[in-house]
Amino acid sequence: MEIEDTNAYDKIVDGWERTETDNGVPYYICHKTERTSWNHPFYQKMIEELDEYRDIRYAAYRTAFKIRHIQKQLKLHHVKLEAMKEMFDCHGYRESCDMVIGCEELQELLTSVYQTADQAANITIQQAEVYAQLLQNLILNLFDMDRTGCIRVCSVKQVLIVLTTARLADKYRALYQELADPSTYISCSNLTTFLQDLSQLPDLLQEGAIFSGDVTGTVNSCINMADSSVGISEDQFYSWLLKEPQILVWLPTFHRLAASETVKHESKCNICKSYPIVGFRYRCLQCFNFDMCQQCFYMGCTKKKHKLKHPIQEYCLSTTAKVDTKAFLKTLRNNISKKHRQKSKRKYLPVVAESHLFSHTTGMRIEPPAPDIHNTLTQKSQQLAETESHQRGHTNQEALNQQEHLQKIIEQLQEENRRLQEKIMTMKESSDTESNVSGGSRPMTGVSPGATPHHYKSSSKVGNSNQPLSPIVHIQSPDPDTPYNRGPQYDSLDFLEVSPSHFTLPSLTNSRECLDEEEAMDDLVNKMQLVFPSNMSYSVYSLSKCGVEQDEMLQAASTIGNAMTEFVSEAIMPHSK
Repeated sequence: MEIEDTNAYDKIVDGWERTETDNGVPYYICHKTERTSWNHPFYQKMIEELDEYRDIRYAAYRTAFKIRHIQKQLKLHHVKLEAMKEMFDCHGYRESCDMVIGCEELQELLTSVYQTADQAANITIQQAEVYAQLLQNLILNLFDMDRTGCIRVCSVKQVLIVLTTARLADKYRALYQELADPSTYISCSNLTTFLQDLSQLPDLLQEGAIFSGDVTGTVNSCINMADSSVGISEDQFYSWLLKEPQILVWLPTFHRLAASETVKHESKCNICKSYPIVGFRYRCLQCFNFDMCQQCFYMGCTKKKHKLKHPIQEYCLSTTAKVDTKAFLKTLRNNISKKHRQKSKRKYLPVVAESHLFSHTTGMRIEPPAPDIHNTLTQKSQQLAETESHQRGHTNQEALNQQEHLQKIIEQLQEENRRLQEKIMTMKESSDTESNVSGGSRPMTGVSPGATPHHYKSSSKVGNSNQPLSPIVHIQSPDPDTPYNRGPQYDSLDFLEVSPSHFTLPSLTNSRECLDEEEAMDDLVNKMQLVFPSNMSYSVYSLSKCGVEQDEMLQAASTIGNAMTEFVSEAIMPHSK
C-alpha cells in the first residue's frame, strides 16, 4: 500500500490527529477509539505488513526483505545518496557532525531531502511532508525510544546512508567519511557507536536476537586487522566490511536483493516448476542440474535427493555459459572427491530462523506509553470538579465566618450605641440639675426676706428640655384664722421647673383660670395685655441672635418678675377683700 493511493491512505488516517508534546515530539490521537500512539497510522500499517516475511527461513534474507519493504514504502529508493548528503551540508550538518537535532529541525531537513527525489517518483510538496513525518517516526523509534526530542545527527545520517540509493561501495565510503576523525583513522569508540546505531535497524524489525546485542566481538575482529595502534585505516575498514561480519551480513544481502528484484533467469525451478526464475536463483552444488527459485529456497523446500545441508550457489544476476560451466565442475568435484566436499565452505552461512533457536522476547523493543490525551482529559476534569467542590465548600465556610464576624461587629456597635445614648441621657439630666440649682441660688427682688414662700407647681413634669413649659400658678386662699400680712408673698421665678435656656411667663389663659368672676376680671385682662403680651418667651438662641448676653437676660427676667408681682398684688388683693 502506498500514499499515492489516496482513498486507501485517507481510510487509514481517518479519525487520527497529529499533535506534539511539550518538547516537540509528535504523537497521534484516534478520536474514534480514544487512544493515542507514538506511531503514524500509516507507519503502523507499514510495520504490520512486514509479517508476510516471517516465513522466510534465514534471518539475513528476512531482515533484508523487511528493510527493502520499508525503503520502498518511504520512497527512499528514489533518493540518491549524494543528494541527501548535499541537503545535510546545506543545513549545516557536514561530515563527522556530532551535533544534536530536534524534532522540528529534523522534520524540515527530511522534507528537503524528499524534495531532491527523482522525477520518476513524482513526489509533491504535500507528499514530501507526509513521507518526512513517516521517516521521522522511523528515526525516533530507532534512536529516541524515550521520546526526549533530541537525536544525534550522525545517527540519522548513517541510517539514511543505508536506506538511500547508491552502490554498496559508495555507501561504505560514505560511512567511512562519517566515522573517520581528522587523522583519517576510525577510533574504537566511533566504530562501537556506529555498530550500536546500525544494529538498531534489525532490532526494530524484531531481528535483534541475531544482529544486535554486544558488539565487542565484532569491534575486536576489526581492530585485530589494524596495523596501527592509532586506529583503523580506510583500507582496513573496507577489507573488514567485505568479509561480511555477522552483525552486518544483512547489509550486503539487502543490496543483492535490490539488484535482483527484476532479474529473470532462463531456468526452471525443480521444486515449484516456475519459469523463468525471477529474483534470486539458487543452484545446488551437490545435485546435478538442480535449480530453485527464491521462494522455495526461503521456505526450505526439498525434493528427491536434495537436502538442506547441500552446498548452494546464489545468483542475483543472469548467468552466462561460462558461469554455468564452473558451477557444473564444482558439482562434479563435490560428488567425486570427499576431500573437496568436506573442505568446501559456503560464502554465506545460513542462519536458522529466530523462532527455532531464540526466544521471541529477545531483542524486543519496549516503547514508552504514548500520552493518553483522553484519559488525561478525564483525569483533569475530575481534578477540576474536585477542586471546584473544595473551593465552593471553602468559599461557603469563609462566607459563614465573615457573616458571623459582621454580626459580632454589628452587636458591638449596637452595644456602643446604647452606652452612648445612656451617657447622653446622663449628661442631660446632670445639666438640668445643675441649671435648677444655679437658678435657685439667685434671690428674687421684690420679695421680703421674712416672708414664707409659696411654690409654683407646673402642670406637667419636665420630659423634654426642648419643649417649653408653661407653669400654672396655684393661688392659695388665705386662711381666715391666720393673719394675713400685707405685701406680695409669692415664689421667685428661679424655682420654676424649666430649663434655663428656655422659659415661658404665665400667659393670659393661665391667669384666667385663677379668677372666679369673669366680669371682674375684664379690666384686669385689659391691663395685663397692656403691660406685657401673652406667651412672651426668651431663649439663649433668640437673645444671642439679637446680641444680648445671658446676664442681661436674667436682669430682664428679674424686672419682669417684679412687675408681675406688683400686677398680681393690684389684681388679686382687692378681690381677696
